[in-house]
Amino acid sequence: MFLSTASVALGAAKAVAAPVRISSITLSRIRGDFHKFVAMNAYDNEPKGTSYENVLVRIMTDAGIEGVGVMGYTRPDAEFLKDIRSLLGADPEAVYEFRDGLLWGRAAEFSTLLTKYKHLDGPLCDLVGKLRAVPCWKLFGESVKDRVEVYDGTLYFSDIWYSDRGVQAVVDEAREAIQSGYRGIKLKIGRGSKWMGRSEGLRRDIEVIRSVRSAIGFRPRLLVDANNGYRDDFEGAWQLLRETQEQRLDWLEEVFPEDAELYRQLRHRMQQAGIETPIADGENMRAAEDFRPFVEPERLFDVMQLDIRTGGILDCRAMSQLGEPHGAQAVPHNWGSQVGLLMSLHLAKTQKNIVAAEDDRSKCAALTVSGYEFKDGAYSVSDEPGLGLRVNEDLYEAPEFPAKTVVA
Repeated sequence: MFLSTASVALGAAKAVAAPVRISSITLSRIRGDFHKFVAMNAYDNEPKGTSYENVLVRIMTDAGIEGVGVMGYTRPDAEFLKDIRSLLGADPEAVYEFRDGLLWGRAAEFSTLLTKYKHLDGPLCDLVGKLRAVPCWKLFGESVKDRVEVYDGTLYFSDIWYSDRGVQAVVDEAREAIQSGYRGIKLKIGRGSKWMGRSEGLRRDIEVIRSVRSAIGFRPRLLVDANNGYRDDFEGAWQLLRETQEQRLDWLEEVFPEDAELYRQLRHRMQQAGIETPIADGENMRAAEDFRPFVEPERLFDVMQLDIRTGGILDCRAMSQLGEPHGAQAVPHNWGSQVGLLMSLHLAKTQKNIVAAEDDRSKCAALTVSGYEFKDGAYSVSDEPGLGLRVNEDLYEAPEFPAKTVVA
């Protein structure tokens, strides 16, 4: 329990006979579009706006089948272009280690490369799934859930951007999300770190939480994310927790940077006061092992949030497995990437304690996605080969997209 188009043309009808070889890797910038104008958060210098860019990764084989994915939050540099040449000529299935038919880990020969560039898990797993004619989730195990719950993560500081409407602007967005079928929403807080005075920002954060909860009721899940906006204000974070007890927050995320001692102090004070708001954090970590001090010897994070692209699918799975014996849940972080959402959905389908996926409600016109259905706050996960996506060639080749970088 989560805390109180078209068929893929490149998917074969049956598995492709191995071995095939990687023949080229193509990189290009593509645009994704949010469903609305997204305002700013605690650290932004300006609003997110209506769109974002990803770097599309297409890994082609000599069998004419390609894996499709995106990079993390960086663009390819000379070092990356040099390093990925080691994939040329490789059998895609030899890049990973398999046990009993399941993807177990990174093969020794490619471990350094794939640990350095964990975002390559996306296109490579998509490719292996297509070669095996199975959805990506079947590479990781049996299905443990029919649908994966998601929450709307796009409720930013609209009260500040639309100052004439104030708090009502966030309330209206929350209502729209619930009316659109979401059963959970995440509010940004931390206004006092940059956009307002500290005391004024704290009062506004509390007002927004109370107003949104009043508007949507207690059935939808209400999550809040400070983006480290209380990094120098422990007492302010404590006051926010105390004054929002009645709103029954479903988690408080990233209240300050990943500091075990700070979170230990917060946890102990919460226990003394009987406050049970779950704590979520970890999007700035880079490996599953980074979470160990936050679940051992005591659980400081109730929800672990390694980013699905910077951490990769394999480390997000390892994070989930690390936290499970300690009662910690996992929800991989995702922002500004429709592909990141798909990766999270496939992994969550096979992991009991990955209880949800973060939905930025964006779409990328250069990609065609099939086999997913959103209903009642959750997605069914595609059974198409790989991630269930392919490149929309007409839009991909449109003049608005810049020249491609081909490594061959």
